[in-house]
Amino acid sequence: MVKDERFENNIPWIIGHVKNFLKATLKEYYFLDLETGRFNKVPEYPEEAWLEGVVNALCHRSYNVQGNAIYIKHFDDRIEISNSGPLPAQVNVENIRTERFSRNPRIARALEDMGFVRQLNEGVSRIYQSMEKSMLSTPEYVEKNGNVYLTLRNKISKHTNTISDSILKTIQDNWRSYNDTQKKILQHLFYHNQATLSELVEVTTIHEKNVRQYLNQFIEKEKILERLSYKQRDKNARYTFKKL
Repeated sequence: MVKDERFENNIPWIIGHVKNFLKATLKEYYFLDLETGRFNKVPEYPEEAWLEGVVNALCHRSYNVQGNAIYIKHFDDRIEISNSGPLPAQVNVENIRTERFSRNPRIARALEDMGFVRQLNEGVSRIYQSMEKSMLSTPEYVEKNGNVYLTLRNKISKHTNTISDSILKTIQDNWRSYNDTQKKILQHLFYHNQATLSELVEVTTIHEKNVRQYLNQFIEKEKILERLSYKQRDKNARYTFKKL
């Protein structure tokens, strides 16, 4: 554990302070805009998703369960929000996106009047929508041991967020000169960190000779990629962005 923070107060106070804490804690990564070739910084998770998860937990938890709390756990590859009490009434993991029921209708109404909640259960749908828009994994709800767990997963653990600024600038400056195949190669490497020649042939659907030619150009001329292998003729050699 790196950091452990506890928040105790009224619900609006908790929402505000948890929001500020998580915004300062969550990471950022680069997203490649294929039209412009620019690398835009985006948050680790869309704020709408994790904030809705926090508000929903505060709104729908079982407040009669003593000695339990809402836990927000931030890992390298995911964020988990656990809530005391099972899902209410007819709501289950399969229909949670569409089914509407509030365990605490007075709290839900108060939070709606204060602008934290729009409509009953609309927040769950927004969590799914915002994760989909950010091209992240589908939110995962699990009911276990009398608690409800929401897991949001990111791409940071697979993302090479150590690409140097000079390499990013080279790609951006030369983007318009790249053909579609070269863009597909760079896009695949950017999102998957590494790839073999055969994987890139499958992605680009062009001949191995042409893919190899583009890779050599990126390695020798532009110096943005490197080949990871001790063997000169290694079909399983992996290609990745150069570490400076």
